[in-house]
Amino acid sequence: MGVLKTFGYATCLTCLAATAAKPEEDLLRRVTDCVGRLSAQIEHHWLLSDQPTEPIEMQRAHLIDILDALMTPDTATKILSKRIDAKMAHATLLTQAAFSENDRRAAWAEKRAKQELSQCGTILLQPTPESVAIADSSHISEIEPVNREAWQASQ
Repeated sequence: MGVLKTFGYATCLTCLAATAAKPEEDLLRRVTDCVGRLSAQIEHHWLLSDQPTEPIEMQRAHLIDILDALMTPDTATKILSKRIDAKMAHATLLTQAAFSENDRRAAWAEKRAKQELSQCGTILLQPTPESVAIADSSHISEIEPVNREAWQASQ
């Protein structure tokens, strides 16, 4: 019975390892769509708005890092195509929201664009207020001067 048990465990672990290596298609699709949509949102802010784009650019950069981790050479072309499609779809929504003469259509497009972007925000972890306060504090730890000296010595 020991040989069968060992063989069973080995089979289960092999199956788990094989499935863990493949990214989930839904996650890959969501991240791809979000990168495209955020690209369109950034361009829209550049063209028509005074709003800062840094938070959106940072969110997009983090999602690109995730996408790079999920992407394989076989899926790279398909992912780029889907990113472009999502960017164009979101740009269409933003254009309707900004330029439509039909107020109802403009309001719907704006609401839909915000919904899509809010779904993109759920993929990434959001910082807690405490971590932001810690990051913004001007407190210098004891290790900071040592790190600075080590960096200067390495130059």
